[in-house]
Amino acid sequence: MSEVNLSAAMDGVQAMSMPPASLRVLYLFDCNLNATFSSLPLYSSNLTSLVSLGLGGNYFHGPIPNGLLGNMTYLEKLGLGGNDLISMIPRTLKNLHNLKKLILWDNQINGDIAELMKRLPPKIEGLYLSANNLVGSLPSWLEHMTSLRYLYLGYNSLRGPIPFGIGKLTNLSGLYLSSNHFVGIISEDHFANLTRLEYLSLSDNSNLTMLAKLDYLHVLDLAHNNLSGTIAPSLVNFTAMTIFSSYGSYYLPDFISLLVVTKGQALEYYSNTIMSLMSSLDLSSNYLSGTIPQEIGGLATLKNLNLSGNRLIGNIPETMGGLRSLESLDLSNNELYGEIPPTLSVLTFLSYLNLSYNNLSGRIPSGQQLQTLDDPSIYKGNNNLCGPPISKNCSGGDGTTLDDPLELEDGNEMSSFYLSMGLGFAVGLWVVIGPLLFKRTWCATYFLFIDNICDKIYVFMVLNWARLIANIKKK
Repeated sequence: MSEVNLSAAMDGVQAMSMPPASLRVLYLFDCNLNATFSSLPLYSSNLTSLVSLGLGGNYFHGPIPNGLLGNMTYLEKLGLGGNDLISMIPRTLKNLHNLKKLILWDNQINGDIAELMKRLPPKIEGLYLSANNLVGSLPSWLEHMTSLRYLYLGYNSLRGPIPFGIGKLTNLSGLYLSSNHFVGIISEDHFANLTRLEYLSLSDNSNLTMLAKLDYLHVLDLAHNNLSGTIAPSLVNFTAMTIFSSYGSYYLPDFISLLVVTKGQALEYYSNTIMSLMSSLDLSSNYLSGTIPQEIGGLATLKNLNLSGNRLIGNIPETMGGLRSLESLDLSNNELYGEIPPTLSVLTFLSYLNLSYNNLSGRIPSGQQLQTLDDPSIYKGNNNLCGPPISKNCSGGDGTTLDDPLELEDGNEMSSFYLSMGLGFAVGLWVVIGPLLFKRTWCATYFLFIDNICDKIYVFMVLNWARLIANIKKK
């Protein structure tokens, strides 16, 4: 009954206890229900067979009382996100031995993260606690939670280093730790064994870097950190971003949404979205230096690439023409120089481009997809660029507007051809006609020769015509 407005129902909350005892799934998302969580009839014998319970996006408030869920021994999924629940989760939650997914994002859950994780049932696979008031550091014994597949703790106040034990969670598919206060350097030892990791977001933390071979990774978000150094050519280790294959089977889990910054805005992707539809690499707003590696062109399935707000130098690699699935490219606010490679015009899916505030120069390429991106702000802050869509003309020394370099080259070749042909004709004509004008004997001999040829042709035609007529009369 999700998205059914039950706010006017006199006993909408109590009606939850009335379904048959055989009911296994109950979803009441976004129903405008308003009550304390302790008033919910979750102790009802009619709900003890529930396997999945979803009450997110309502106005339930207050703490989760001890024992309130104790009768739901079959419960595997519990979705309570987007309410106003407070306090720590109860200790009795650990008794729900079949619980695999706990969704409590966007509430007011508080307390120490290590203490909270001690209260989790042993089979937990998905823990979604983003946008709460949790504090403390990730516990070192996190490595023993080997069933974890999804760990979403973004938008809290967690701090300290990310423990190496996280690298032992070999079943992990999604890790979302953005917008906390994590510090320290992340080495490849953190993630080297996470071969199933498909979504990794560590944005808005401090002093983090990432070196790992992650074959299944579709989304990497390290934006707004203090990353420094160069972009490693090992980017091509992200196999799922380089080939179109069975890697594209990853779906966002139930009750979950994710924000991906692409096309200049934050887009939200909801449950059951195929994450291969949003392969994304975001390293924006860091302190990365050096050049963009040529190997980046090998990420053929990449949809979103954001390297803005760094200190990158050098040319934009021509290999970017290999990013044939790219829809959004942001290289703004760097120190890139040189010409814009014409290979960008072959990116037929490109719908957002930002190259502003660099040191790019030369004519802006035209043709194919780039002609549809006619917003001058794309190239703002590059004083040495010229040509459409900006107003600055590409002018020669005499102030006249030059044509496209390719067209200019073709025009020069055609002009040379016609000039050579004209000179050849003139030289050949004078070689033949010149002597006749200055030598009378040569002139008389020449015209006599022409007369003899004409006479012979005339005689030949007359004789053959006469023979033809004679043969026709005989027949």
